[in-house]
Formats: sequence, structure tokens, C-alpha cells
Amino acid sequence: MTSNIAALWEEAATMDVTLELRKKDLAALRKKRIRAEKYGRSRLFSRMVKGRATLLSGFPVSLKSLPDPDPRAALSQLIRKGFPPSQKARVQAGPSRTQCSLKISEVMRRWEGARAILGVTDLHFRRTKFADAIDFSALSDFDILCSDPEFTYLIEMMTLVISSRGNVTDSHQDDCDGSNHCFVGKKLWLAWDRLEGKARGFQDVDRDQLTEAAAFEMPTFLNLSSACWFVIKSNETLFLPGSLAHKVITLEPYIGIGGFHVTLPGYLRSLRRWILYDTLDIKQENLLDKINTTLIKKIHQVQEKASGFKEHWGLRYVQKAIDDWEANEKPQTKRILLRHAAFAYFIENAQTCREARH
Repeated sequence: MTSNIAALWEEAATMDVTLELRKKDLAALRKKRIRAEKYGRSRLFSRMVKGRATLLSGFPVSLKSLPDPDPRAALSQLIRKGFPPSQKARVQAGPSRTQCSLKISEVMRRWEGARAILGVTDLHFRRTKFADAIDFSALSDFDILCSDPEFTYLIEMMTLVISSRGNVTDSHQDDCDGSNHCFVGKKLWLAWDRLEGKARGFQDVDRDQLTEAAAFEMPTFLNLSSACWFVIKSNETLFLPGSLAHKVITLEPYIGIGGFHVTLPGYLRSLRRWILYDTLDIKQENLLDKINTTLIKKIHQVQEKASGFKEHWGLRYVQKAIDDWEANEKPQTKRILLRHAAFAYFIENAQTCREARH
């Protein structure tokens, strides 16, 4: 097992030199690994409440049809035919990670080759022929962002993820909790709490407005209490809390889908973070208040339904999140949050639902 991990990281270090390991680091690295677990809704929701990354097998995302028995070839065909011929994608290309725009047919031509290094992360596919070819509804059936076209356009953004071997996505943090389902390929992910990393000198390519790679080193990563890593491969699905910064290395040519979500179980953590710390998108267009109002409305709707519907949406995990917050939040921080109108409104309404249940 140790030799397998060492070989994996040696390979990754050829793509990103910041991942070079010392032999003495292997024991710590093993302890930081997250492995895929069998999908269960209660398992996923309980991890969301705790703000933990979760890698699942058996999550119900699938291709509706296979135009070719080889999944790699089938996906390539579906993507080529699934978008207008003139549509372009924003691409990160080459070892220098140059940003450019390419037609989707050219993206796939390069992806199918053996030499090009490229990555696409924000090719929106809702309301396309490609969307009609896959069943991704399970990624949205607990997401309150799907209830409003403004949210799906500005934040939720269900997108195709396409990358070739050797592509590196540098350290960054997203505003919302995210998901990523892998159809084919393999990626190495490293994740850590951004604030803990920032205190130790780590950078974020989006928030720190860098012109070069973000500062990162493995010895520091291994000493972070929040640090974790995992390999996502075919038919596995990742759910990542928005509090975790991450960098990603493509080990095998990869196609997947990714998006952002706001859920009942994970909302208190997200709202707390948006209020106390910086955001890139949520602060725009009064989105925080709009999301807060929409989520509270959903809580009241779910509260009126049968127990199975409540379980489907994870209502009881809202109550668990509040209990954890009340028990563990520092008094000074609690006062700051309760002085914020959106947070106070959320707590008041969620508490009302909890009292009604009892």
C-alpha cells in the first residue's frame, strides 16, 4: 500500500513539482486519505452538516445512451454532437496554464490526442443536447438553487469538466458547496480549509489575484488539521464543502460534470462563512439575502410535508446543524452572527420549525 501511494505521488509530482514528497511524509499522507464509500443519502447529509468532503460510489448519475461501447468514445461523440458547432469553451492550455477560447470540436480533438494538456471547467450544458443524453437529476434534487433561474445562471452552473493528463487546476476556493461526478478518467484532489491554509502561507489564485502559481508546499499541507486528499475515478462522485480550498491534478484523461449547490443540511455552515469571511459571487446582486429567503421558504414547505419528503430534503439535519452551532460557536462570534439580519432570520425560522416538530 505504501509503495502504491508513493508511486501515485511520484507521478503527480512530475505534473506539479509542489507535490514532491519526502519518504518520512508517507505515514502522514496515508492518514489524510479519503476513500470512496457506498452512496447513502443519510451518509451524505451527515457529512454536509459536519463540513466534510465525501467521495461516493454508486451515486445515481448516468449516461442515458451509449453511441459507442467504449465510454470514452461515447462521451466524445455526445459532447461533439451536444453543442452548436460554433460554440466555444474557455480552456486552460499547456503547462503554463494559458487561458484561451476553442471550439468544442477542437477541445475534443486535442483531448483525444496524447500530447495536449488542457482543461475545461465551466462549459455550461443545461438546455443542450448533451444534457438530454445524461441523467444528472440526482445532483439537483436536494439543491435549492435550482428553484430560481437567476441562481442557476449565476451560481449553480452545472458544467462539463474536461481535462487531459497533466492538467493542473491551481489552489482556489469556491463560494458554494460543490459536486463533481466522474464519467471517465482519474484525478488527484488535495483539499484543506482555506483559512487554516492562509494562516500558514497558502494562496488562492482567485482571491489573491496572482500572476503566478499559488504558494503551496507538501510539508505544510500535511501539518494542516483540515488537510485531506483523494483520487476520484470513473463512476465516483465528490461532494466538497465550500470552505475547502483545493488543487487538482489530472492523472488520466477525464470527463465529468460539476456544479454548485445549497442544501438544507449544509446551509448554516455556508451562511456563516459568507457573513464572516470573503466571497466572490454571493455578495453580488444581493444574492445572500435572496438565497436566505429561498432556503427559509423551502424549510417551511418541507415542514408541511410527510416524513419521507422531510427525509429526502434533510430537514432533521438543519436541526442538527443548529444544535452543533449553539454548542460549539464562540460567544463573541455568535453575537456577531446574530446581529446580521440574514443569519438571525434563518435561525429564527429554523428554530420555529424545530419547535413545531417537537
